[in-house]
Amino acid sequence: MRKYLDENSTINTIRLELRHPAGKNYLWILVEGETDQKLYAKLINGGNAKVERVHGGVEKLRNALSILILETNQILGIRDADFLHLDNKQETINCLFLTDAHDGEMMLLSCDTAFESIVAEYLPDKRVDFKNFRHKLLVSLEFLSGIRWLNNTENLELNFSGIDLDKFYNAITLTLNKTKCIEDIESRSPFKKRSIQQEEIDLKVVGISDHYNLCNGHDVEKAFARHVKCHTPRTKGLQDTDIGKALRMAYRKDDFQTTKLYASLKNWEVQTGYVLF
Repeated sequence: MRKYLDENSTINTIRLELRHPAGKNYLWILVEGETDQKLYAKLINGGNAKVERVHGGVEKLRNALSILILETNQILGIRDADFLHLDNKQETINCLFLTDAHDGEMMLLSCDTAFESIVAEYLPDKRVDFKNFRHKLLVSLEFLSGIRWLNNTENLELNFSGIDLDKFYNAITLTLNKTKCIEDIESRSPFKKRSIQQEEIDLKVVGISDHYNLCNGHDVEKAFARHVKCHTPRTKGLQDTDIGKALRMAYRKDDFQTTKLYASLKNWEVQTGYVLF
């Protein structure tokens, strides 16, 4: 049933709640995904705040927000920045705020406190040097991230859905086979506009040091989970979703308060007089 949901489901739900006496006091925060909903529902704890997911991706979220802001000023949105920061672009909808990093997952992974916590849990021998380990993990995914970035820049219609890291990623050594990576992505992309070359991906990412805005958080969580399973036999059933859950649990409101996203939300409070926190 969930696959048939789209932005209209969220729009209609909010419209119904607006007509209800209790709904007049709600503040709606629209987000992209299920994990975003869980994260921001934890962090945005105002009594009238309601975090709602818009199914269908960022453009569906933008469309829903564009429609609803014409009907109520008690609404805002939070979206993944994706590659906007790297491309020096801005979101054009005033009340749609961006994550500091590529996505919500990368925002958590960039937090020393949260990342050290999951390293201590799953890879205790790496805790002392957790920052260096994180850097190696992110660098190992540069090439895959570069393909995602090129696809975003040129709208190549490459398909990353259900991507299987095991086909081209060595989780033990944290290394990626570039040829196999391209082959796997192109094989699952029958409608791609053109083939991609290793050299253009290498050129795309050369000199990029901001891995928090380059890398996709779900890719990093998958790589982390596979690395753990390679080094700790008792974690054979560990999934990337377990890593995501552990990060959300380790991430504190104090950590969130250091972000630009939090500052933007607090500024929205000042401008509107509503209370999110």
